Amino acid sequence: MDAERDEDGVRLRPRSGGHRPGRRAFLLGGGLALLSIGGAAAARPEGVRRAYAQIVCGGMPDPPRTHPGTLQTARVDGRRVVVALPPDAREGLPVVVMLHGAAGDARTPFDAYAVDRYLAAGGERLAMVAVDDWPSADITGAVLPYLEASGMDTGRIGLLGWAAGGAGALRLAAKLGPEKVGAVVATSPAVTAARAPLREIVDIPIWLGCGEHDAWAAQTETMLKGLRALGATTDGGITKGCEDMAYRRRVLPEQLAFLARHV
Repeated sequence: MDAERDEDGVRLRPRSGGHRPGRRAFLLGGGLALLSIGGAAAARPEGVRRAYAQIVCGGMPDPPRTHPGTLQTARVDGRRVVVALPPDAREGLPVVVMLHGAAGDARTPFDAYAVDRYLAAGGERLAMVAVDDWPSADITGAVLPYLEASGMDTGRIGLLGWAAGGAGALRLAAKLGPEKVGAVVATSPAVTAARAPLREIVDIPIWLGCGEHDAWAAQTETMLKGLRALGATTDGGITKGCEDMAYRRRVLPEQLAFLARHV
Protein backbone atom coordinates (compact mmCIF):
# COMPACT_ATOMS: atom_id res chain seq x y z
CA MET A 1 0.00 0.00 0.00
CA ASP A 2 1.39 3.36 -0.93
CA ALA A 3 1.50 5.84 1.96
CA GLU A 4 -0.63 8.98 1.73
CA ARG A 5 1.22 12.13 2.68
CA ASP A 6 0.22 15.47 4.15
CA GLU A 7 1.23 18.88 2.80
CA ASP A 8 4.55 18.65 4.66
CA GLY A 9 5.35 15.38 2.92
CA VAL A 10 4.86 13.17 5.96
CA ARG A 11 2.92 9.93 5.95
CA LEU A 12 -0.72 9.90 6.97
CA ARG A 13 -0.69 6.16 7.61
CA PRO A 14 2.03 3.58 8.29
CA ARG A 15 3.83 1.86 5.45
CA SER A 16 3.35 -1.81 4.93
CA GLY A 17 6.34 -3.89 5.89
CA GLY A 18 8.63 -3.86 8.88
CA HIS A 19 6.76 -1.36 11.03
CA ARG A 20 3.39 -3.13 10.73
CA PRO A 21 2.69 -5.95 13.23
CA GLY A 22 2.13 -9.46 11.95
CA ARG A 23 -1.31 -10.97 11.46
CA ARG A 24 -1.31 -12.72 14.83
CA ALA A 25 -0.30 -9.56 16.69
CA PHE A 26 -2.91 -7.63 14.72
CA LEU A 27 -5.69 -9.99 15.81
CA LEU A 28 -4.57 -10.08 19.41
CA GLY A 29 -4.20 -6.29 19.46
CA GLY A 30 -7.72 -5.47 18.37
CA GLY A 31 -7.91 -6.61 14.77
CA LEU A 32 -11.04 -8.69 15.47
CA ALA A 33 -12.79 -5.59 16.77
CA LEU A 34 -11.63 -3.66 13.74
CA LEU A 35 -13.02 -6.23 11.32
CA SER A 36 -16.42 -5.95 12.98
CA ILE A 37 -16.66 -2.14 13.00
CA GLY A 38 -19.42 -2.26 10.42
CA GLY A 39 -20.48 -3.50 7.04
CA ALA A 40 -19.63 -0.21 5.31
CA ALA A 41 -16.02 -0.25 6.45
CA ALA A 42 -15.68 -3.96 5.74
CA ALA A 43 -17.01 -3.44 2.25
CA ARG A 44 -14.60 -0.57 1.62
CA PRO A 45 -10.92 -1.47 2.16
CA GLU A 46 -10.07 2.22 2.54
CA GLY A 47 -12.24 2.41 5.66
CA VAL A 48 -10.48 -0.60 7.14
CA ARG A 49 -7.07 0.85 6.33
CA ARG A 50 -7.89 4.15 8.00
CA ALA A 51 -9.27 2.39 11.08
CA TYR A 52 -6.13 0.26 11.25
CA ALA A 53 -3.98 3.39 11.00
CA GLN A 54 -5.84 4.90 13.95
CA ILE A 55 -5.15 1.79 16.04
CA VAL A 56 -1.44 1.82 15.20
CA CYS A 57 -0.79 5.56 15.00
CA GLY A 58 -3.46 7.14 17.17
CA GLY A 59 -6.23 9.47 16.07
CA MET A 60 -5.84 12.98 14.74
CA PRO A 61 -6.44 15.51 17.53
CA ASP A 62 -8.74 18.40 16.77
CA PRO A 63 -7.04 21.79 17.19
CA PRO A 64 -7.83 23.58 20.45
CA ARG A 65 -11.01 25.64 20.33
CA THR A 66 -9.22 28.58 21.94
CA HIS A 67 -9.26 31.64 19.72
CA PRO A 68 -5.70 32.15 18.43
CA GLY A 69 -3.73 35.37 18.52
CA THR A 70 -2.62 37.20 15.40
CA LEU A 71 -0.78 35.94 12.34
CA GLN A 72 1.49 38.46 10.63
CA THR A 73 2.96 37.93 7.18
CA ALA A 74 5.84 39.89 5.67
CA ARG A 75 8.45 39.63 2.93
CA VAL A 76 11.97 39.57 4.31
CA ASP A 77 14.95 39.27 1.99
CA GLY A 78 12.56 38.11 -0.75
CA ARG A 79 10.97 35.36 1.37
CA ARG A 80 7.65 35.06 3.12
CA VAL A 81 7.88 35.15 6.91
CA VAL A 82 4.81 34.25 9.00
CA VAL A 83 4.73 35.20 12.69
CA ALA A 84 2.18 33.86 15.18
CA LEU A 85 1.69 35.95 18.31
CA PRO A 86 -0.30 34.82 21.35
CA PRO A 87 -3.47 36.67 22.36
CA ASP A 88 -2.80 40.06 23.99
CA ALA A 89 0.82 39.95 22.83
CA ARG A 90 3.20 42.67 23.98
CA GLU A 91 6.63 43.73 22.81
CA GLY A 92 9.66 41.76 23.90
CA LEU A 93 8.37 38.24 23.24
CA PRO A 94 11.12 35.64 22.81
CA VAL A 95 11.31 34.14 19.33
CA VAL A 96 11.05 30.51 18.22
CA VAL A 97 12.05 29.91 14.60
CA MET A 98 10.23 26.96 13.02
CA LEU A 99 11.78 24.94 10.19
CA HIS A 100 9.31 23.12 7.95
CA GLY A 101 9.87 19.73 6.32
CA ALA A 102 11.12 19.16 2.80
CA ALA A 103 7.72 19.62 1.15
CA GLY A 104 6.46 22.38 3.45
CA ASP A 105 6.54 26.16 3.55
CA ALA A 106 5.98 29.01 6.00
CA ARG A 107 2.26 28.20 6.26
CA THR A 108 2.70 24.51 7.11
CA PRO A 109 3.13 24.94 10.91
CA PHE A 110 -0.18 26.79 11.02
CA ASP A 111 -2.25 25.06 8.32
CA ALA A 112 -1.16 21.49 9.14
CA TYR A 113 -0.21 21.59 12.82
CA ALA A 114 -2.28 24.54 14.13
CA VAL A 115 0.69 25.93 16.05
CA ASP A 116 -1.06 29.27 16.60
CA ARG A 117 -4.04 27.56 18.27
CA TYR A 118 -1.88 25.37 20.49
CA LEU A 119 0.15 28.46 21.42
CA ALA A 120 -3.00 30.29 22.52
CA ALA A 121 -4.37 27.28 24.39
CA GLY A 122 -1.15 26.69 26.31
CA GLY A 123 -0.62 30.32 27.27
CA GLU A 124 3.06 30.37 26.28
CA ARG A 125 4.40 33.89 25.70
CA LEU A 126 6.35 33.15 22.53
CA ALA A 127 6.52 34.51 19.00
CA MET A 128 6.43 31.53 16.64
CA VAL A 129 8.09 32.32 13.31
CA ALA A 130 8.20 30.31 10.07
CA VAL A 131 10.13 31.08 6.89
CA ASP A 132 9.67 29.86 3.32
CA ASP A 133 12.56 27.75 2.02
CA TRP A 134 14.54 28.12 5.22
CA PRO A 135 17.64 26.19 4.05
CA SER A 136 18.54 29.07 1.74
CA ALA A 137 17.16 31.87 3.92
CA ASP A 138 19.45 34.25 5.81
CA ILE A 139 17.91 33.65 9.20
CA THR A 140 20.59 35.31 11.32
CA GLY A 141 21.43 38.14 8.92
CA ALA A 142 17.93 39.08 7.69
CA VAL A 143 15.07 37.36 9.51
CA LEU A 144 16.23 37.90 13.11
CA PRO A 145 17.08 41.60 12.55
CA TYR A 146 13.59 42.09 11.05
CA LEU A 147 11.99 40.45 14.08
CA GLU A 148 14.07 42.53 16.47
CA ALA A 149 13.07 45.72 14.64
CA SER A 150 9.45 44.57 15.02
CA GLY A 151 9.76 44.53 18.80
CA MET A 152 10.62 40.90 19.51
CA ASP A 153 13.43 39.59 21.69
CA THR A 154 16.00 37.78 19.54
CA GLY A 155 18.76 37.68 22.15
CA ARG A 156 18.39 33.93 22.64
CA ILE A 157 16.00 32.11 20.35
CA GLY A 158 14.33 28.72 20.26
CA LEU A 159 14.31 26.35 17.29
CA LEU A 160 11.56 23.90 16.32
CA GLY A 161 11.80 21.65 13.27
CA TRP A 162 10.05 18.67 11.70
CA ALA A 163 11.75 15.92 9.62
CA ALA A 164 14.31 17.72 7.41
CA GLY A 165 13.54 20.80 9.48
CA GLY A 166 14.34 18.85 12.63
CA ALA A 167 17.75 17.99 11.25
CA GLY A 168 18.14 21.64 10.23
CA ALA A 169 17.26 22.79 13.74
CA LEU A 170 20.01 20.59 15.22
CA ARG A 171 22.55 21.89 12.72
CA LEU A 172 21.57 25.54 13.22
CA ALA A 173 21.71 25.12 17.00
CA ALA A 174 25.23 23.68 16.65
CA LYS A 175 26.25 26.62 14.46
CA LEU A 176 24.86 29.34 16.72
CA GLY A 177 25.70 27.73 20.06
CA PRO A 178 24.16 28.12 23.54
CA GLU A 179 24.85 31.86 23.62
CA LYS A 180 22.24 32.36 20.89
CA VAL A 181 19.99 29.29 21.18
CA GLY A 182 18.08 28.72 24.41
CA ALA A 183 16.42 25.45 23.37
CA VAL A 184 15.92 23.26 20.33
CA VAL A 185 13.06 20.90 19.48
CA ALA A 186 13.61 18.31 16.74
CA THR A 187 10.62 16.18 15.74
CA SER A 188 11.42 13.09 13.65
CA PRO A 189 14.77 14.61 12.63
CA ALA A 190 15.82 13.23 9.26
CA VAL A 191 19.45 12.68 10.15
CA THR A 192 21.46 9.65 11.17
CA ALA A 193 23.02 9.55 14.61
CA ALA A 194 26.47 9.43 13.02
CA ARG A 195 25.89 12.76 11.23
CA ALA A 196 24.09 14.59 14.04
CA PRO A 197 26.13 17.33 15.78
CA LEU A 198 25.58 15.91 19.24
CA ARG A 199 28.71 17.23 20.97
CA GLU A 200 28.15 20.71 19.55
CA ILE A 201 24.65 20.98 21.09
CA VAL A 202 25.26 19.28 24.41
CA ASP A 203 24.97 22.61 26.30
CA ILE A 204 21.58 23.45 24.75
CA PRO A 205 18.37 21.97 26.22
CA ILE A 206 16.97 19.58 23.61
CA TRP A 207 13.56 18.03 23.03
CA LEU A 208 14.05 15.10 20.67
CA GLY A 209 11.46 12.53 19.73
CA CYS A 210 9.20 10.76 17.26
CA GLY A 211 6.57 8.05 17.02
CA GLU A 212 7.53 4.42 17.50
CA HIS A 213 6.40 3.59 13.94
CA ASP A 214 8.40 6.47 12.44
CA ALA A 215 11.17 5.45 10.04
CA TRP A 216 13.59 7.59 12.13
CA ALA A 217 12.69 6.06 15.50
CA ALA A 218 15.84 3.95 15.90
CA GLN A 219 18.16 6.81 14.93
CA THR A 220 16.29 9.22 17.21
CA GLU A 221 16.60 6.83 20.15
CA THR A 222 20.33 6.43 19.47
CA MET A 223 20.76 10.22 19.44
CA LEU A 224 18.88 10.57 22.71
CA LYS A 225 21.08 7.97 24.38
CA GLY A 226 24.18 9.73 23.08
CA LEU A 227 23.03 13.15 24.31
CA ARG A 228 22.17 11.79 27.75
CA ALA A 229 25.54 10.08 27.98
CA LEU A 230 27.15 13.45 27.27
CA GLY A 231 25.15 15.07 30.06
CA ALA A 232 22.74 17.08 27.91
CA THR A 233 19.40 18.34 29.21
CA THR A 234 16.93 16.30 27.18
CA ASP A 235 13.20 15.69 26.94
CA GLY A 236 10.95 13.88 24.49
CA GLY A 237 11.50 10.25 23.55
CA ILE A 238 9.90 7.52 21.46
CA THR A 239 6.17 7.27 22.07
CA LYS A 240 3.12 5.87 20.31
CA GLY A 241 2.63 7.26 16.84
CA CYS A 242 3.76 7.40 13.23
CA GLU A 243 5.43 9.90 10.95
CA ASP A 244 2.25 11.94 10.56
CA MET A 245 0.29 15.06 11.48
CA ALA A 246 -1.53 13.27 14.30
CA TYR A 247 1.70 12.59 16.22
CA ARG A 248 3.02 16.09 15.60
CA ARG A 249 -0.14 17.72 16.92
CA ARG A 250 -0.19 15.47 19.99
CA VAL A 251 3.30 16.47 21.10
CA LEU A 252 3.00 20.20 20.34
CA PRO A 253 1.73 21.20 23.82
CA GLU A 254 4.68 19.43 25.42
CA GLN A 255 7.11 21.00 22.96
CA LEU A 256 5.77 24.54 23.41
CA ALA A 257 5.96 24.21 27.19
CA PHE A 258 9.56 22.97 26.88
CA LEU A 259 10.49 25.95 24.71
CA ALA A 260 8.79 28.40 27.10
CA ARG A 261 10.77 27.01 30.03
CA HIS A 262 14.15 27.40 28.37
CA VAL A 263 14.02 30.30 25.91
